[in-house]
Parts: sequence; structure tokens; C-alpha cells
Amino acid sequence: MGPFIFIILNVFISVVLVTLSFAIDSDANVRSSSKRRVVSKEANSTVNLILFLSSLFALMAVTIALCIWAPRQLSLLVGRITFMLMGWFSVNCCYYMLTYPTGEKSKVLTALQWIFYVLAAYLVFRKNGLNSINVDYNSNFVISSGLVFSGVFGRRASITWFPLFMAIYLQLLPLITMLMVLVKAENAKTKLEAQGQVLLALGVVSSWAIFKFIDFAIPYQPMIRSLQFLGFLPQMLIFMNAQEKKEIWDRRRVFRSAVKFLLIYMLPAAIDGILYTILWKLFSNNRIIFYIIFVLITIVMVFTWIFLGRAATKTDIMRDSRYASDFENEITSIDFQDDPKDIIEHFSATFKRFVDVDDVHIVVDSGDGYLESAFTEEENKINMPITNEAFDFLLNLKHPIVFKEFAKNDYSIATVRSQILQIFEDTASDAFIILNEGRHIVSIIFLGKKRSGNIFNDYDYDVFNKLYSNFFVIGYYMKNILNEAVVGTVNKEINMSGQIINSIQENMDKIENPKVDCGYVMIPAHNIGGEFVDLIRLNEQRHIFIIGAMSGRGIAASMNMVILKSIIRTFLAETTDFKELVAKVNAFIRTSMSRGTFFEGIFGLLDFATDTMYYINCGSPALFMYTRAYNNVIEIQGEGHILGFVKDIHPFIRVKKVKLSEGDIIMSCTNGLIETTSLRGELYGKERVQAQIMENSSYPAEKMARFAYDALVQFTSKALENDVTIITLKYKGNS
Repeated sequence: MGPFIFIILNVFISVVLVTLSFAIDSDANVRSSSKRRVVSKEANSTVNLILFLSSLFALMAVTIALCIWAPRQLSLLVGRITFMLMGWFSVNCCYYMLTYPTGEKSKVLTALQWIFYVLAAYLVFRKNGLNSINVDYNSNFVISSGLVFSGVFGRRASITWFPLFMAIYLQLLPLITMLMVLVKAENAKTKLEAQGQVLLALGVVSSWAIFKFIDFAIPYQPMIRSLQFLGFLPQMLIFMNAQEKKEIWDRRRVFRSAVKFLLIYMLPAAIDGILYTILWKLFSNNRIIFYIIFVLITIVMVFTWIFLGRAATKTDIMRDSRYASDFENEITSIDFQDDPKDIIEHFSATFKRFVDVDDVHIVVDSGDGYLESAFTEEENKINMPITNEAFDFLLNLKHPIVFKEFAKNDYSIATVRSQILQIFEDTASDAFIILNEGRHIVSIIFLGKKRSGNIFNDYDYDVFNKLYSNFFVIGYYMKNILNEAVVGTVNKEINMSGQIINSIQENMDKIENPKVDCGYVMIPAHNIGGEFVDLIRLNEQRHIFIIGAMSGRGIAASMNMVILKSIIRTFLAETTDFKELVAKVNAFIRTSMSRGTFFEGIFGLLDFATDTMYYINCGSPALFMYTRAYNNVIEIQGEGHILGFVKDIHPFIRVKKVKLSEGDIIMSCTNGLIETTSLRGELYGKERVQAQIMENSSYPAEKMARFAYDALVQFTSKALENDVTIITLKYKGNS
């Protein structure tokens, strides 16, 4: 049974490596898409090396099978090919190390690569180079080769061709490469690059350790020679780590990682090995009991160590550098009713504590073409033109989060690299986050260097990207409301949400097409609300209207409404598909806003050229249509699905359309109009809204919306508890 087990092991490892290569390739493409980058050459090279190694394990499985069932000449041929390719694989690993991190080809290295390819083929296929590969009756994997020399000083040489081949490709060539890489590390441009090269050198050492262990184990289990390629696995894992690692390991991180490795992996493995030996001595005569007891003990140990590992990571000395959860909690807990300076200090302190930066600067649009610091001492203020070519380029690239390391190396910004680096130099920062509303920059957050000496990495990017909407709130808040140093003193008595709502309404694109009369009312119950109406002009013949409500109440809902309004306009710059716009808004609410946030309302598109209204119901309680031809009011909202609950909303939303004629009236409202009750507990209901439309159809749209609200107030005879928002569209046609 010995050889069959090793055939299965080689096939299994081969399949695992293929699966791993697909996972790496998929992850690289996802990260590339999410960060708008191309897949790096290192990522492609690593995937190719893993597939190459997978083919070696597969060929070894075929070689063992041929040794058992096929003629010796055939097994020898396949075995020679397998070991020749092993030599080639070692050469490719060395080539990867020498071209790291750029992956740029070199004519000299390519020439040396082919020389060693040819040498590997010669050493394996020459006469007496590799004489036989066989599995004997005692399940020994035997490889024989001829002597290198026929005699030296009257004595035969003790080395044969196959061990010489293995020494060159598994020891000598990697040793020379490792020394060259360590020299490169001393002259590396950045700390991150030097760290990656040191990791590659450690990969060589780790592979030597595995090869040495296999040589040690061969006398005890000769078939283990068929797992020779296991020695390359640690090197592959370190190649992957060096490629993905965008973080410099400081002393604390090295200590923490070493302790975690010893406690979580090495210690339980050693204990398990000791228990295996003890149990084998006790139950060697009954293997079933032995395996049952051993498996149960192993399972208990695994769960125990998982629990202990989680407990250990919560201590200060072992706490992981992954700060996303705590950072998000602090950012989302900011109370906008606090003093402005307290808000900014809280925001800055949160960055300093969790992201480990030494300084935080927030600059806002001053209104006169400049970006200026807010709530900052005069000597530390930043002042720069808002019309910087680099900012425009980054907004076109849709890359608002920029790190200095990215700016130095990414080719996609080559045309403005010098300007971006100059911004970093002028602001003494290592990262900045552009907070924009469409093409307009609202604010920019500049982050100083990390106190640990580390760089901003992909993990930081993912966290900042997730919390971008929260950062936008801070920037918008400062620019429009509390930036006393730039926009003047603001009366602290003025309600913040009222300010935000007014600014939103002022920014709407009023419908000026003569075919339609549009009016609306939006009245929060407590001066703070998350409901809104938005009008967006696409061109002379098309206009979008949106009415709806964000979940929650108070300041949080109001600020979420600000964010949603801004992001809709941003998405309109990227897509012309109406359904895709709603899908993107849903994905943004789901992934970028606070957990539990949702939106219910209507997205509508008016096409004046064809006298058609397209609309998507996103959980709106009502969309009414009055037709003059039938002198009747009907509901037309159709199926609806609230935004923010599912990741992909495409299957759940439908684009509906209605033809509009002269005299038709569209009215939509939020829950506050329909679901409000009177003092006697009577529901206002849809019938009363429909009756109001019929009764007031001769009035302008603005008055119709106001009359509908006044009727509700009269009906309830009490203070309203819910926000009320109503929009009315009266279609005039060509009259």
C-alpha cells in the first residue's frame, strides 16, 4: 500500500496548489478592480510558479504509477522530465527573486536562465546522468545514476551525477541568489522593498530545512523521496507573502507573530506529537481504539487552542494591528451636536490612536478657489489652490484615497506623479483622502506619517474606502456649517440639520421644462430628519426626481441623507443606465454606510421627448397618478424593494413606465402622509390623499403639495410625530 499512498498524496497536493493559484488570481483581480489598479507582475509570476509546482507533483504521481505498472524505460523517461523540470522550477524561483519587486525582465538574467535550463537537461539526460527510477518490492523509491568521475588519484569519486544535479539546483544556485538578494536589500529604495527581499531570502532557508528533513527521513521511509518537491512549498508561501505584504513589520509585530506562531502552532503540534507517541505505546495492539482516542484528543486540543488564541489576541501586547472595527465604532460615534473644535479633536485623535499617524489636517473649500485648514493654529495652516491638476486627474481616475507609496510606484498616475509627490511634500503627509461631491472637492483629509515608521497599506485603503461616507460627513459638515475660520462665524443656535436640508434644496436642479410643473414640501417633525426630495437635470429632455427617506431619525439620518444625495450625483457621472444607478446606490448603502441603514422611496426619470415617465419603486408607500381622460386617481407604484438589505438588488427591481398626457398629475409621498393617525386613532390613509388630488387638481403643483400637507395637519389636530415629504408633478404637455 506504500506507493499508492504517495501517489494519492502527490495528486492531492497538486490539486490543492491549482486551487490556490485560482484563489490568488481571483483575489488579485478583485483587489485590482476595487482599487482600480492592474494585477501586478509579481502576482502573475507567483500564480505561474504555483501552477508549475503543481505540475511537478502531478508528474511525480505519474512517475510512481509508471514505476509500478509500466516498462522501466517509460518510467525513466517521465522521471527524467520530472527532475529536469524541477531544475527549471528552481531556476525560475531564483529569477523571481532577482527581479523582485518590479518583475522587469533582464537580458543578462534571461541568458543565464536559459544556460541553467540547458545544463539541467544535460545533467538529467546525459549518459549515466540518471540511470533508473524504480519502486522495488519493498516499496523503496530508488534513483540511481553514474559516477561523475571514473577515478581521481587512483580512487573512484564518491559523487554521482544525480546528487550533483540536486546540489546545484537545490543548494548552490539558491545560495548565490540569496546572497545577491540580501545585497539588494541593503540598497533598496524603500523599507517595504527591503523587507520583501529579506523575506525571499528566508524562503530559501526554509526550503533548505524541508529538504534536509526529507533527506533525514529517507532511511526510515524511502518513499518519502517522492515528496521531494515539498521543500518548495515554504518558498512559495513566502513568495505570496512578500507579494501581498504592504506593511512593514516593526519589532512589536515580529514579536507578536513569533509568539503567536509558537503558542498557536508549534506548541500544540509538539504536544500532539508527544501524545501520539504515548498512545501508540499504550494501544499499539488495537489501532481502532488508538485512532479514535487520538482523533478525539486532537479535536479537543484544536478548539482549546482556538479559544486561547482569541483570548490572547485581546490583550494589549498581543492585540492585532487590524483596527477596522474599533476605528469604525469611534468614527460613527461622533456627536455633531458637540462643540466644533471638540468634533475635530475627536476625529483627529481617533486617527492618531488607531491608524497610528502623527498628525491629521483637514482642509476645506474656502469658496475663493483655495483649500484652507479649519480650526488650526495659524502657523500650521495649509493653503493650496483647489484647481490642482493632480486633484482633477485623481477624480477622473476615481481614486480619492492616495498613499505616498502608491504615488511613487503606480504607473497609472505617471503624468501627475511629480505634482502628487509635491503635495505630500508641502503638507508633510503620507496619505490624503479627497472628499468630493461629483467633480467638486468639498474637503481633503491629510494624514501624517505613521509613528511606527510603517507605510499606508492595502488594509488601510480598505478601511478608509469602507468609511469614506463617514469621512465625507465630516468634510461636508465643516465646509457648510462649522468652518468658522473660512466661511465666517456660525450662530450656534442654528440647527445643523436645518442648514444641511436648506443647502440640499438649494443645490437641486429645478425642472425648467415647460411641459411639467413640479412642486414639493418636505417638513421634518422635529426639525431633524432623513427624508428628502432631489431633482437632477441630465439634459434638456431628461430629468431625474427622487423622493424617499433614510432609516433612523435625528442627526444620523440627516447626515446619511447628505451622503446619499452626493453619491447619487457621483454615480450619474459613471453610468447612464437607470436601473444600474439604483443598483449602485443599493450597493453603496449596503457596504459603505452604517450597518442597518436603508432607503425607501421612488427613483423617477422624466423623458420629455417621448412624454414618458420611467420609475423604480424602492419600497415607496404610494405613487399616485391622476388622469384627466378618466378623471380618476390610481396607484401605479408596482413592486418595490427597500435599498440596503441585499448585496445584489438587480433581481428584485423593475423599471416601470407610464405615458404622460396633458393634465396628468403624479404625486408621491412618504409614510408620514399616509400612516399618521388622528387623536381618535383613525388612519389618514391613501383614500384621503387620492381625494385631495382630485379636489385640488386645478391648482399649481406647489400648492397641491402644500394643500395635501395642510389637510393632514387639520385631520390629526395634534403635533405630527413623523416627517412628511410630498412631491407633485403636473404634466402640461405641449399646451
